[in-house]
Amino acid sequence: MATPSLRRRRLVGALRSLREQAGYKITEAAKEAGFSQAKLSDIEALKSGVTGDDTHALCQLYGADEATTDALVQLARQARRRDWWAVYNDDVLGSFSGFIELEDDAREISEFEADVIPGQLQTEAYASTVIGRLAPDLDADTIKQRVKLRMDRQQRARDRGSELWVVIGEGALRQATGGHAVMAEQLDHLKELAAKPGITVQVLPHSNLGHSAMGVPFTLITLRDGARYVYIEVIPGGVYMEDSRDIDQFASTWTRLQATALDLDRSATMIGRIAHEHRSSVEDYD
Repeated sequence: MATPSLRRRRLVGALRSLREQAGYKITEAAKEAGFSQAKLSDIEALKSGVTGDDTHALCQLYGADEATTDALVQLARQARRRDWWAVYNDDVLGSFSGFIELEDDAREISEFEADVIPGQLQTEAYASTVIGRLAPDLDADTIKQRVKLRMDRQQRARDRGSELWVVIGEGALRQATGGHAVMAEQLDHLKELAAKPGITVQVLPHSNLGHSAMGVPFTLITLRDGARYVYIEVIPGGVYMEDSRDIDQFASTWTRLQATALDLDRSATMIGRIAHEHRSSVEDYD
């Protein structure tokens, strides 16, 4: 059996919470909704999906308000549709499909990276180098497909219009990932993106490295329905945090990072200066 999607788990968790708040046992709720007990039990156990119509019926039974009902019905429909990334095989997706699902539903993404440019802001050449280094056993075709997936994610994010705010460690800018020419192109691209609406880029300089997120890159994701998640990428997969206490802690860390990093103008200046240094290194080698 396929692993239930994050959307479906969010939906079922919300429906279960509504049922409990309304004071219904599963047997009572199933009877009132006109379901068999087995059907509702399987829905809540994530053994079967739930349609938009069934979601609407349960929301009505549980006394959910109109906004909550509409949001959950939409989530039910999203959970049953074929995701755009399903065209990629498991070797390409790896353990990343859950993150892509959150990213695709995001209203705001706040990301801290100490040693690498965030994936949403990478060039193809830079992405190819990073992916190859993180997974050295991958063949060239799989690397190429992962790069294409990353570029597709970037296009989807632009089309979606979600807000992206990143804090990047100075070390990520200075490393000659893929060579100085690749880095010069990457930093020019980064500076160009930082000037666009919906994208905010701050740099955390070496001089300000005494911060509470040292060595722990993370992504704080706020979905369109207001739900929040924290994602921490680790090898070979990733860790998702849903507990509100954990999320509040990372949100506080994020606020401190924003305050510690350079402001937008000084960040852009540093990016431009380091890009120039990479170009100069290419010219020196020539």
